[in-house]
Amino acid sequence: MANREFALNKYNKPNFCSLPSAAELRESLRAGESQEARAQIAMLFDPDTFVEVSAYTKRGFSDFIATEKTNEFEGVICGYGAIDGKLVFAFIEDASRMGGAIDDRHAKKITDLYTMAINNGAPIIGIFNSNGTDIIEGTAGLAAYGRIMSAVTRASGVIPQIAYIAGNCIGTCAAIASMFDIVVKKDDASLYVSSPALTGEKDAQNAIVAFTGSEEQCAGYIIGLLSLLPSNSSVGVQCVEIYTDNLNRKLGNLDFGGNALAIISVIADNSMFFELGHDYAPAATTALTTIGGVRCGVVATSYENNEGRIDVSSARKIAKFVSFCDSFSLPVVTIVDSLGLAINKKNEELFAPELAKLAMAYAASTCPKITVIHGHAIGAAFVLLGSKSLGADLVYATESSEIGALSAASGVAFAWDKYITEEKTREELVAEWKQSVSSPANAASSGEIDDIISINEMRARICSALLMLSAKGDASAIARRKVLPL
Repeated sequence: MANREFALNKYNKPNFCSLPSAAELRESLRAGESQEARAQIAMLFDPDTFVEVSAYTKRGFSDFIATEKTNEFEGVICGYGAIDGKLVFAFIEDASRMGGAIDDRHAKKITDLYTMAINNGAPIIGIFNSNGTDIIEGTAGLAAYGRIMSAVTRASGVIPQIAYIAGNCIGTCAAIASMFDIVVKKDDASLYVSSPALTGEKDAQNAIVAFTGSEEQCAGYIIGLLSLLPSNSSVGVQCVEIYTDNLNRKLGNLDFGGNALAIISVIADNSMFFELGHDYAPAATTALTTIGGVRCGVVATSYENNEGRIDVSSARKIAKFVSFCDSFSLPVVTIVDSLGLAINKKNEELFAPELAKLAMAYAASTCPKITVIHGHAIGAAFVLLGSKSLGADLVYATESSEIGALSAASGVAFAWDKYITEEKTREELVAEWKQSVSSPANAASSGEIDDIISINEMRARICSALLMLSAKGDASAIARRKVLPL
């Protein structure tokens, strides 16, 4: 009988083990992470506002693997807080924990954070610093990539997503980062799919980077971007609460020298703007700013760079930017100074589909679109860069602009060569072509130009147009019934 009771007690008597207290857990959590990850959070978020979620999630390991770090906390910090008073979600990969290796629980923390961000309609920042997947996880680790990609895809066009490459972002992680709306890279960080040791290309992925700088510069850039972006796609066109510039500020008779940045700096409020992708496709400049107090995006071509001609890279850059602006109801201001397409062998293989994407980006977008032709709009550049035929709401041309199927020099060579005589020089014919065939007045007579303006009034006219169009789309949801006539 005694032996039987002993046997029963063996299975029924609970066996308690000591569990750590909350304080001990918190101390263990802090002891196992790098101060660098916490410093990155502190640089981005308003003081004492960041709240961590799923803080005590520990890494999962296969039953047959034993390691001294089996009890280690997951290598990603997730949470939310305020940046300039705006709700923002963020995840920060901590390379001090198993190199920030991505496994199933790593992905779950990130996907759960995405669910909260989408449900609350708030932007998300992903700070990447990982050596890749945990190979011990096998296919489960590989599937973790897919789960993160799926979450990023669900959020695309719903909430703004900013990727910050703070350390290693390699292989499939680089693909995940490129799915974000805007990519910011620390100057000493690594961003590549295949090792530069194999490809010989160290900066092959820099095409997707909007800004590169020091840790402090990257943090400032991200904070500035968030001040210009809406929290989600349902917000609509937004104006700043406090406006300090002059809506009617005149520009004088400025000569921009074909420099897009010079134009943006004078039309932007207080000359403040955030350029995206300065080093990629320099013939086209894209930037976020406010004009007349309206948060908007600006596309501008630089005539000083290959005469502002559109190539594969600039077409891709502009198309992505216009699509992004449209997703978040940011008006697009396009400043055109281009002699058309860049014709070369390197472009030709992908030229047609990239030009098609550019056309579709403008044609499919429903955000307010204002175009100013300053300098030149020749051939395909006139059509593709925010023309009325592709859905622009208003198109202006400056008095000295040149608009047409061919430049004046090419037009004379093609059609008026026979009129060159000792009395009529080529230069005189080119001048006549500009004054007649490719003049802004001729383009306006076809209805493709709304008004011919001076450089002096360019900013004031853009401000007026943006404020007028700021309610675009709002009225369409109001009229549920028609008013019958008497």
